[in-house]
Amino acid sequence: MTQKLRPIPDEELVGACVARAEKGSAFVDSNLAAERREVLMYYQGKKPFPLRAGGSQFVSQDVYESVEAIKAQLTEAYSAGNNIVAFAPQNGDDVQLARQATAYCDYVFFRQNPGLEIHNGVIHDSALNRLGIAKVYWDKSERSTGYTFDGASPEDANALIQDPEVQLTAKPEVHEDGTVSGEFDRVEDTSQVTIDVIPPEEFIVSGRFKRLDRAPYLAHVSRMTLSDLVVAGYDPKVVYTITGSYDDLSLNEEKMLRDEDTIVTGLDDDAEDEAGRMVTVHESYIRIDAEGTGRQQLWKVVHVGATLLEKQKVADHPFVVYSMLPEPHSLYGGNFAARTIQHANTKTTLTRAIIEQAVEATNPRWQVARGGVANPRELIDNRRGGIVNVRDVNNSVAPLPQTPINPMVMQTIGMVDQSREDTTGISRLSQGLDKGALSHQNSAGLVEQLTSNSQVRSKVMARHYAVQFLAPLFLKIYAIAIEHDRKRILEIAGDFVEVTPSQWRNRQDVRVDMTLGYDERDRQAQELLTYDKYMKETGGRLYDESKQFNVIRKVLEIKGHKNTQEFLNDPSKLPEPQPDPKSEAELAKLTKETEVLERETVLKEQNFALKASLDQKEAELKEQDQWFAQLIKTRDADRKDDETANRIDTSQAELELAIHTAMNAPEENTKTSAIISPNG
Repeated sequence: MTQKLRPIPDEELVGACVARAEKGSAFVDSNLAAERREVLMYYQGKKPFPLRAGGSQFVSQDVYESVEAIKAQLTEAYSAGNNIVAFAPQNGDDVQLARQATAYCDYVFFRQNPGLEIHNGVIHDSALNRLGIAKVYWDKSERSTGYTFDGASPEDANALIQDPEVQLTAKPEVHEDGTVSGEFDRVEDTSQVTIDVIPPEEFIVSGRFKRLDRAPYLAHVSRMTLSDLVVAGYDPKVVYTITGSYDDLSLNEEKMLRDEDTIVTGLDDDAEDEAGRMVTVHESYIRIDAEGTGRQQLWKVVHVGATLLEKQKVADHPFVVYSMLPEPHSLYGGNFAARTIQHANTKTTLTRAIIEQAVEATNPRWQVARGGVANPRELIDNRRGGIVNVRDVNNSVAPLPQTPINPMVMQTIGMVDQSREDTTGISRLSQGLDKGALSHQNSAGLVEQLTSNSQVRSKVMARHYAVQFLAPLFLKIYAIAIEHDRKRILEIAGDFVEVTPSQWRNRQDVRVDMTLGYDERDRQAQELLTYDKYMKETGGRLYDESKQFNVIRKVLEIKGHKNTQEFLNDPSKLPEPQPDPKSEAELAKLTKETEVLERETVLKEQNFALKASLDQKEAELKEQDQWFAQLIKTRDADRKDDETANRIDTSQAELELAIHTAMNAPEENTKTSAIISPNG
C-alpha cells in the first residue's frame, strides 16, 4: 500500500490534467456544443433555413424574444439597487464588521466590476447554453506613471528614493550647487478582485457530480500571447520554450459563429513576432493526491500543452455557475432557449405559407391555351399598363387555380404563441404587449394582479439565481479579500470608513434581498412610509427620533440612494438644539404668565384655606359661647341654690338661738324675743 502512495511528478500531473481536459472536451463537443450552436443560430435569426430558392425568407424570432424577455426580467430584478447581498452578523460584536463586508463586496461587484454586465452575461449564457459561468479571482496589477524632479535638495531626493512606490529610471544627477535631478516611475498597486463572465466553450468539466465544489476536474481555457504570459508573471525562460501552436480555440465553431458577422476569419490574428504568438492556456483545477499523503486535494495547474507554468495547492476553485432551469441530480439543468425552437419552426412555416400565398395572389401563375398568346414574353412582363396580345379574350388566358389558405392557420399561430407562453412562463401581459389587458373593464389592481401572476416563474428563476450564483459569488469575493486585499476607504452608512479585510472573520452564509424589481421596491418603500405615518400618530414612546431616522434611511436605500447623509442627519450625531430667540422670548412670556397663574392659584388656595380656617374658628367660638352660656346658667342656678340653702341655715341657726335664749332666760316675769330672718 505504501508503495502506491507516492508524490506525482510534474510531468504526470500535467498529463493527468491534459487527459481530463480531453475527456471533458469530448463530452462537451459530442453532447452540448452541437446544441449550443443550434440554439445560437435560432437566437440570431439564421434558422430555420428557407425551404426552397425564391421562397419566403421570414424567420420567427420566438427564441430571441423569449431569451431577451427573461433576460430583461431577471436582470431588472437585481439591478434595481445595491446591497442585494448582505452578510448577517454572527453576534452583537460582529454588526459593524458585517456591515463593512457587505459594503466592500457591493463595491467590488458594482464599482470595480461591471455588475450589470455580469448579471446580463451570466443570465444570457444560462438561457442559451444551460449554464452561465463566472470566474472570480485576484488580479494582480500595477500602474506606472513617469515623473521628473529637478533642483531638489539631497534630503528631499533621499526621501523620494526611499518611497517604496518609487522606482528610479535613471541615476540621479548631482549639480554643483548640491541640488539633485532625476527621473522616476511611481508604481501604484491596482490589484483587485476581478469577475469575468466565461464563454461556455472556454469552460471544461470532467467527471460525474452535482455540485461544482465536488467536481474532480475544472478548467478555464483561454487564448493568450506569449507576451501576456510573461506579463502575468510566468518565467520567460519557460514561456518561450513552448513549441507548436496549441491554439485550439482559434477555430472553435461556437466562437466563430458568434463573431462571423463582425470578424472575417479566425486566422487574422497571426503575429509577426514570437511574443505575439497565440497559445491556448489551461488553468486547471484537479483533485488529486499529488503529495502522496493518501488524501486528494485541490491543485491549480496552469499549463500550455505539456509545458507546466504554475502549480500550487488551493482551497477552492474560482468558478460560480447558474442554471436557469435547474434539474435535480444534474449540474447543467435544462436549456431554456431550446424549448422554444419548436415554436419558432412551426410559426415560421405557417407564416411563410401565408406570405408566399399573398405573393402568388399578387403575381399569380397563368394557364394559357396553346397558341392563345402571340408573344408569351408580354404575359410575364409586369410593367404597369402593359399590353398582352391574345387570340380570344375569354378563353386564351386565365389564372392558374390555387388552393386557398386554411382558415385555421391564424388560429394555429395563436395557439403556438400560447404554447410558447406556457413553456417559457413569459406572457405578453408581463411584457406589456397585451392591449386587451388595458380595457375599461379591467381595473389597475386587476392588471397589476394579472401581471404579477404571470411573472411567478420568472421570480422563481430569480430566486434560483440568488441562491445558485449571487450568494456563492459574494462568498468568494469575501474570501479573496481576506487573503489578498489591503486597507480600503469605503462609504458605509454615509461615513467614510477604513476597512481591513485581512482582519475579518471567515463567513459561510449571506442573505440575498428577495425584493425583486423596481415595482416591488416601490411597494416596500411605500409600506415603510405608511408605517412611519401610523407610528407618528400612535407610537408615542415606542417611536422616537432615532427610529424615524432608521425608517426614512431605509426608504432612501430601497429607492437606490446610496448617500443618505445628503438627505438626512443622524440624530445621534447632532448637537443639542439651541433655543430660538423668538421662541425663547415666547417661552419666557409663557413662563411669566404661568408663574402669575400659579401665584393667583396659590393665593386663591390660601384664601380658601384662610376662609375655611376662619369658619372653623367661628364655629369653635360659637360652640365655646354656647358652652359658657350654659355654664353660666348652671352656675347661676347653683348660686341660687346655695343662697337658699344659706338662708335656710341662717334661719335655722337664728331659731335655735332664740330657743336657746328663751330657755336660759331668768324666771322673772320678763318678756323674751328673737329676730328671725323673713326669708328663713
